Amino acid sequence: MADRRVPEHPDQRLTRSVPRRSNGGSRWGTDSHPLLERDSALRAVLSGPPQVVVSGGLGCGRTALLRAALERTTAQVVAATAVRSERTVAHGVAHQLAPHLSRSRPTLVVVDDVQHADPESVGFLVWLRRFPNMRVVVTHAATDSPHRAELSTWAQVWLRPLAAESHGPSGGNPALLAALREDGGQVGPVTRRTFLDLVRGNGPALFEVACGLAVLGPRSALLGRLTDRHPQAATALTAVLTDSGLHDGTRFRLPGAEEVLLGALAPAEAVALHRRAAELLHDLGAPDAEVAEHCVAAHSVDASTGGISLLRRAARTATPAFAAECLRLALRNRDDEALRVELGRAQWHTDPAAAVRTLLPCTADDPVVLRARWWQGDFSPAPPTRPTPELSLCHEFLTGRPLLPVDPEAVLRRRGPDTAPEAVAQALRLAGPRHWRTAPADETSATLLALLDAVRAEDRWHRGDVVAAAEAAESALSRLGPDGWGAALGLPLRFALLADAALGRESGPRPVPDAVSRSVFWLPYLRARGRHHLALGRPHAALDDFTACADRLGAAEARIALGQPGKATALLEEEITAATDPRTTGIALRLLAGVSAGADRTRLLRDAVRRLEHAGDHLELSRALADLGHDRHQRGALREARLLGRRARRESGLPCEPVAAPAVLSAAERKVAALASAGHSNREIARRLYVTVSTVEQHLTRVYRKLGIAGREDLPRELLTT
Repeated sequence: MADRRVPEHPDQRLTRSVPRRSNGGSRWGTDSHPLLERDSALRAVLSGPPQVVVSGGLGCGRTALLRAALERTTAQVVAATAVRSERTVAHGVAHQLAPHLSRSRPTLVVVDDVQHADPESVGFLVWLRRFPNMRVVVTHAATDSPHRAELSTWAQVWLRPLAAESHGPSGGNPALLAALREDGGQVGPVTRRTFLDLVRGNGPALFEVACGLAVLGPRSALLGRLTDRHPQAATALTAVLTDSGLHDGTRFRLPGAEEVLLGALAPAEAVALHRRAAELLHDLGAPDAEVAEHCVAAHSVDASTGGISLLRRAARTATPAFAAECLRLALRNRDDEALRVELGRAQWHTDPAAAVRTLLPCTADDPVVLRARWWQGDFSPAPPTRPTPELSLCHEFLTGRPLLPVDPEAVLRRRGPDTAPEAVAQALRLAGPRHWRTAPADETSATLLALLDAVRAEDRWHRGDVVAAAEAAESALSRLGPDGWGAALGLPLRFALLADAALGRESGPRPVPDAVSRSVFWLPYLRARGRHHLALGRPHAALDDFTACADRLGAAEARIALGQPGKATALLEEEITAATDPRTTGIALRLLAGVSAGADRTRLLRDAVRRLEHAGDHLELSRALADLGHDRHQRGALREARLLGRRARRESGLPCEPVAAPAVLSAAERKVAALASAGHSNREIARRLYVTVSTVEQHLTRVYRKLGIAGREDLPRELLTT
């Protein structure tokens, strides 16, 4: 008998590619050859039985395998591709092949996508087996076709996905792996488009089933009823997705696959699918949350899906964001005040501004309505005659006045998911940082997380950690917009300004709602803004803010910067006379030393250091130490000056690691320090920069403190190049 094997290419054996790190170290950035793990399949095509059917999942490389075989064979190749539009053309594929066939030469006959071929051409391919010099190889899609029976006696080669556990979101699907590589190892537009093409390009039935799975998730047992198919037909089509590595039997492996599939549907079709799913799940007695999820996606609810009562029940156990969606849908179907109050309470945890808009039309005597008015700075409504501890903490947070004595630790111990975020924040402020463990890592209330960041900024500032305070304040401000913060915006904004002032950097413009001016945070905010103006060389603006909030210390420092030592001295002496705490007295003594001379200056600074050590204000202590170090340097006590400078640096809360000088100095400080480093006197610097000598001295003092140096002789030379 003649040898039916097609002669093999001498280098037929494939070499496996070695996975390599690429694309920035992405987990999925391996350089996978399209024929990885396809050695045995290629041998079967080139030298196996005379008739071979190559099948496999979507995108599993049937065509790539054929191309590799054609490159490696030494036989004559006669190839054709069947297309869906020509499946009714009799002998269409056969007419492509017949003119090129030879009875004498070894021939490899190849037909891609044979499921689209006409029956007569399939019969022709079966008839070719009588010619021993011809090998016939066809590829068949995973979806069913009328030709399975005719080809069932042929050798079957099944291409499976690659090792799924090592290929993450692609499920080992070669087409998706290639798309992921093109997207840089991350799920991007090429990957999503490839996924959709794989599913939608294999017939409407498969696409409909995939969309049904996207809607049902783990409830795939309802797929037949959802898509109006026999359960076995739905299972067979699901198996196609599973065999392709796209689905694991419970969910799609590709992140965001559900959104990709449903986004390809017309909006009305997606809504209809979700509505049908809601009806099926409601009839099945599924949990309220599952049914509500489909109602919300369909923007529709009625008696067939459980009605408004189902949405209200689902909202009670849902996350704040989903609870708000459920109640918003309920309110669209029936606008009543009770629903508004429920919706506002849920929105408070995700978007206080939206909650206020929902609640302010309400007249109900409910605490959440009262809190909405307070949040907007309206404290005119009389509080209830018997307020709860939680409501008292909310009032105290925004006004500084409790409605009744409250044990904050007891409130923290009893707090639940519905506890007012501002009550939790105020309880933490009163109880102290040892209760930070009450903020779990999986907290879902954006409002509470923002308030906790603000309270954390306050705590870090008072501990002297300037950088941590700045980070916490910025995190708080980023979680809610100005409208969302309402009257409470002054709390995080205060510490953002103070930290920026200490770090010598400009704060971006932030709108401040009028509600802040009616809250307890207004005056501290003005003081912080004044300090920020002062740190950045804007003493006139600083003086306006300090005067508006009656801050004599700040006003005195602004007067010093403006070159008005007499007015500054009068303000400071008034403050020292009226002060009752060591912190205020210490700051006043430090400032008074700045306008004093001789031994009085040294004595005042030592007294200021002693009082600020007792007060525990690290930042103000660092300023006093820096001034004292500068004074000692001028008097020739260089060793003591350097020790004081290093201690001032440690106390300041600024980063301890070595940094380039320009990185920690403001623009104005860099200009002054550069000129001082070049040898110019304070008067010359003032004349060059059109500022007062006092302003130059203030800038240099901050430079010395930030750089941990004693005087201008220690200024780094790198400042000359900035």
